Parts: sequence; structure tokens; C-alpha cells
Amino acid sequence: MAKVLVLGGCGAMGTATTRDLAETSDFEEITVADVNLDAATKLCNELGGGRLKPLAVDVTDKAALITLFAKFDVVINCTSYKFGLAITEAAIEARKPMLDLGGLYNTPLQLEMTDKAEAAGVTIVLGCGATPGVTNLMAKRGSTHMDQVDEIHVAFATYRAIAPSPGLLDTVMDEFSPGIKRFYYENGEFLDVPPLTGAKQIRFSEPVGETTAYFVPHSETRTLPRFIPGVKRVDVRGCWRPETMQMLQMFKDLELLDHESAGGGQEAPKAYLRQYFLSREWARTDDKEWAFLLNVEVEGRKGNATVKATYNLSHPPKSEWGTSCTARVTGIPASIGAQLIAKGQAVRPGVISCEAAFEPMAFFKELEKRKIFVHEEVITRETL
Repeated sequence: MAKVLVLGGCGAMGTATTRDLAETSDFEEITVADVNLDAATKLCNELGGGRLKPLAVDVTDKAALITLFAKFDVVINCTSYKFGLAITEAAIEARKPMLDLGGLYNTPLQLEMTDKAEAAGVTIVLGCGATPGVTNLMAKRGSTHMDQVDEIHVAFATYRAIAPSPGLLDTVMDEFSPGIKRFYYENGEFLDVPPLTGAKQIRFSEPVGETTAYFVPHSETRTLPRFIPGVKRVDVRGCWRPETMQMLQMFKDLELLDHESAGGGQEAPKAYLRQYFLSREWARTDDKEWAFLLNVEVEGRKGNATVKATYNLSHPPKSEWGTSCTARVTGIPASIGAQLIAKGQAVRPGVISCEAAFEPMAFFKELEKRKIFVHEEVITRETL
């Protein structure tokens, strides 16, 4: 009879989390907390059931958050990564387990809080979404087939309109902006790389199939080497539709993804582009197929053999899911994670990520109940 608090629970990603909690969980109370009380109230009324409650919240007020968190058994943070550090600190001080959807550059700073979380006996799970999140569990599952993990290659393909929401537009622009640092992990070092580099052909599930993905700034590079000992290389690549990638390449070449203005008080080109896309209906939706797919390759050794484990995610087509694939594949894992924590199934206290918190196959079975499937292929080759 636990109570769960969903911060940003009526946002683009949080709505999917809240909806899944309403449909699948046995929480006594599901509180949807957001700065926009009207939107939270509307979602609660839509989902019904009596146990959903809207709440206005200011996530920048840390003291108020600590008081609020004390009333709940699990906290899910679906807000922007901009608020992640204060929310994490508040959860630790309130001694309440918390999950978030991933925080880009917050991750190293959050990981530094692990001693405080352990002392408080509280579990903080970082990046319990799609990527990071499901990808981490794919990597963990792959590691179980090996004595030694050498390399982990993470990739995603996002096929959708460029700006279904402000947050999703920010994501695609940040992934390939020169002002955002991106790197991969190799032999104990984090190596910086420019945007739109590291091109690699990757075969995703249909309807995407084989396409080219590029290095992106994701937190798997921070957590997988920490929680899967001995791995020598971790990198993350991503891509959008080919026409979107061509557009981003052009924007980059013309310096239109820059954060800073050219001087003289002019608006930064990236800010102008953002405003432009958000004002265009064609940038928000279209009639093409939508998909959000994941691919993880884990390479290593078992005895005298080399092992390669490959994981691909698939989900229902647009005819069934409409344009909700990004929200569902991202938001549903947070709901599953919160339910597992409420049942005492997180592995240990501290600031951890999904590969250290949950058993992969049990998590994948929960995804299957929501028509999200993880496909595994393991190839073993004996060596002399």
C-alpha cells in the first residue's frame, strides 16, 4: 500500500510513466506533481481511479521537496535534468528512494553522492529510462555470458518529427551541438569527440533497419565502467531520421547549433532555431512511421572463446501506438523501476544505475507485458 510521487508526471515523458503506474501498479496513491497544476489535474481526471492526485510543486525549492518527499515511499523524477542535482540531494536527505530518467552532466556529480546515500540507507537509481536505462540492462545481461567484458557499444535510433515537445527538441539539438561535450570511455579515460563523428552502420529492428549513428553525450559512458568491472571501452551513438541528420549536419556546418551569439546583442542561432521549430506544426507531427529503437553490442571472452551478445528493442508500429513511442519507451521503465523498488527488489542502497539496481531478465519480462521486446543474439567463437 505504498505511495509514489511523480515529479513532472504530466510532461512529455512523465505522462507515460504516470499512465503505466495507473494501469499496472498497486500503489495506494499516485501523486502527479508539476509546476502546471492544471495539466496535472487534467491527466489525473483522464486516468481516473480515485488514487491519482494532482499537486503543484516548485522543484527549485529544496527544503520544500524534502518535506514533500517524506510523505511518499518512492519518488520518480521526470523533470528536466536541470533540476536533477537538487532533487537527488532532497531524496537522500528525506531518506526516500528515487529514480530519474537521466541527467547528462549531472551523472558524475550524482555519483559523488553515493556515500551519503549509503549512509542514509537509500537507493537512488539514475537513468531509469530507455537510454540510459534499458540499454544499461542490455549491457548487464550481455555481461552474464562472459568472464571478461571488453567493449560495450550502445546506440539508439529516434524516428520522429524533430519537435514533438520542447524537451525532445532540446535533446536532438543538444546531442549534436558543438557547445555540448561528448566523449567515449576507453582504458580508464574519457575521450572528447566533436559532434557528428564516429559514424557507424548499425542494424536496428524494423522499421529502421540498418542506418548510420554518431557519437552522442550519454551517461552510459559514466556508469557502465563503474558497475561492470573490467570493461575497456564504452561508447554511445544515436541518430534520427536521415533527413533530420542531413539537416543537423547543415546546421552544424553553418554554425547554427552554437549556444553563443555572434556578438552585438544578437540572439544565439541555436535559440532562434529552437523558437522557429516550436512555432511550426510540421515540426511537431507528421504522417511518417515513428520509432524509438535501441541496440547494444557487448563483446568479451569466456574461457578460450570470444563472445558477442547483441540486443535489439522493438515495439508496436505507429498504427497501434500513434506518436507515443519515445514517451513510452522512456517513461515506462521508470514506472517498472519504481514498482520493483516498492517491492524491495533493488539490489543495494547508494547512487547507482539500472545495471546495478535490477535483474535484467525480470525487467525485460515487465517490458514485454507492455509490448516492448528485447531480442538477444549471442555468438560464441572458440579460439586456439
